[in-house]
Amino acid sequence: MRPHRLRALIVPGTIAIACAAMLPVTMATAAPVTKGPGATTTPANGGFYGVWTLKSWDIGGQTLPCPVQLPLGPGAPSIGCGPATYLKLFRSGRYDTNLPVFESNDADEGAFVVADMGPKKGNIIVFDDDGATDIPRAYRLIVPKSGSKAPKTMVISLAMVHGGTKTTFAMNFVRYTG
Repeated sequence: MRPHRLRALIVPGTIAIACAAMLPVTMATAAPVTKGPGATTTPANGGFYGVWTLKSWDIGGQTLPCPVQLPLGPGAPSIGCGPATYLKLFRSGRYDTNLPVFESNDADEGAFVVADMGPKKGNIIVFDDDGATDIPRAYRLIVPKSGSKAPKTMVISLAMVHGGTKTTFAMNFVRYTG
């Protein structure tokens, strides 16, 4: 099975669940942080903006530090990162990245939105690429609150069920400091 076909099977279900959860949320176009019902805070006051370097992957509880290249099998995009794998999140609601899992689908730039689903659900980030496939993807977003300082870490994750087993794939980022 080709990578885009596997993604076409897995991602729409995840997006449908995330979108159904977001129905009561009004998505903002100029400021990509929105609040769901019962939400009291935004993630780190927009502390997710900036340039992030991918430090490691966590797959099913196993940490794989960068650089790493992990093929997931026929049809699935490989998971990998190098010493300078980055994700840039701009205040304009745009993103730019060289994450291999995004580049393999021509999704290396586009628009993003962060939705606060409330204190129990947390935050999600949705990427809508400028690529030809134009398939939005939703992930769990964890940005620790750090008072008035910008957070130094960020985790973007997705849980998938494959063969009856739930596996969480998490990208662990650190803020780029130059």
